[in-house]
Amino acid sequence: MYNILTERLIRMDKSDGSRVEASLPAVYAALMADEVEAFPALRPHQRHSWHAFLVQLGAMAMHKAGMTEPPADPDIWTDLIRALTADFPDDEPWQLVVNDITKPAFIQPPASFEDKLAEYKDGIETPDELDMLVMAKNHDVKRFSAGLGQIDDWIYSLITLQTMDGNPGRNPGIARMNGAYGNRPAFSLTPSTRFGAHVRRDIMVLLELYEDLLDNFPMQDGGAQLLWMQPWDGTKPEALLLKQLDPLYIEVCRRIRFRVSADGKLSAVKATAKEARIEAKALNGVTGDPWTPVDRSNGKSLTLAAGGFTYKRTVEYLVGGWDRPILCKLTDEEIRSSDTMHLVARGMVRGQGKTEGYYERTIPIRKKLGSAMMRQGPGTDDLGRIANDRIEDVGKVQRILSHAIQVFLARGETDKISPEHRNLARLWLNRLDETVDARFFEHLQEEFEADDRDERQHIRNNWQRDVVDHAREFLDDAMDSLPCPEIERYKARVRAEGLFEGRIRGNKGLPSLFTEKGDDDDH
Repeated sequence: MYNILTERLIRMDKSDGSRVEASLPAVYAALMADEVEAFPALRPHQRHSWHAFLVQLGAMAMHKAGMTEPPADPDIWTDLIRALTADFPDDEPWQLVVNDITKPAFIQPPASFEDKLAEYKDGIETPDELDMLVMAKNHDVKRFSAGLGQIDDWIYSLITLQTMDGNPGRNPGIARMNGAYGNRPAFSLTPSTRFGAHVRRDIMVLLELYEDLLDNFPMQDGGAQLLWMQPWDGTKPEALLLKQLDPLYIEVCRRIRFRVSADGKLSAVKATAKEARIEAKALNGVTGDPWTPVDRSNGKSLTLAAGGFTYKRTVEYLVGGWDRPILCKLTDEEIRSSDTMHLVARGMVRGQGKTEGYYERTIPIRKKLGSAMMRQGPGTDDLGRIANDRIEDVGKVQRILSHAIQVFLARGETDKISPEHRNLARLWLNRLDETVDARFFEHLQEEFEADDRDERQHIRNNWQRDVVDHAREFLDDAMDSLPCPEIERYKARVRAEGLFEGRIRGNKGLPSLFTEKGDDDDH
């Protein structure tokens, strides 16, 4: 019942303005034709799980068939996907509801015996309740908000839970994250941010670099692929080893079964899994996930922290001590092209007992930066030096801005600055950081692409001047907004402005900015 291969269960908004319901093979056909504008039921935090599912499944199906070009015909996609589950001619692995608990259902592993049904006690009545989100009072996407939901609401929540969740208590999480409270962040390049272009590109890269995954990770071609195919009662002897898996495996981390009532209402029940589906504790999340960076210093996969993909962190992931994932590598065709690529970074941050936010960032990547990203270590030294110099420059301006605001709050008396004044200044430091962040990588690439030293310095000076001008604006805003007795406001303002201008020109500021010919010193 609810066969995702043959029934129209997934809503799509298409380029011609229509909204249609489609089967999974029809979704693939529309994606390959770049006709998909949106999946209306898909929530932001579910984007990567849905994207990764489509890419992994599509690449495995094509690899098994020996195909190198994604088909445009949904019937061919149906045959390719069915070939992965040939032992089930009735399509049980692709049906949301299969009443026989000893058979697989869509992303729902079977139990070993019928009497195991008694272990499935916890009822789930809505897609939100099924989702991996930890319920929080002020979270931007609250659970139980979608009512009963439609079928694709259930599909996205199920995929997200089974391929992204950690350890919320009694149940171990996925193997593709570092630790119980880790997460599964994603980085990949794409020629376009459109759904179809991104999915197609990632499939093609995985097909081209499939042997690289086998060379770098102890997995096997044609190993276990769809981990909901095999019986699982949540016990330790059933745990799979990495060497038993296909490099593109799609995992499950929960014992869940869907059911449908006499009046057609869809719901689910779940049972506790005492042990993880994959024996992965010692792997620290390093499982060959084609989207996740790995820290070279400790051999652990990235756990995205609260705050997400700030420019400072993203620089570290791109040019710091991280092995970039395979989907951040350019294909041979992309290397030859001069077209702009896009780096897409996504991640849901999970804390202990709470959700700390979903983050997403897209960065246009021009030719030279894309080429630099192909090289690890020394190949990115120049880029890393420029990026870190710019981060240091911002830090200097922030410290000077903070000091000036604190002096204003202390009524112009530098010896009366308090911790409270420092805390009050932080708002404007964050605003400056956000302003820099918005165009950091655009400005970084302008300097990186410059042909000679003088041109680079000129570009850097223009950028520094822009940062300083914004800092002046925030200082004015702070002095207009923050409390200061009217009788002392003029003195406080003059001293704060004087301190800012003096320090910004000093040796610990940006003195070279004010020695360039033609610079004005009116401030």
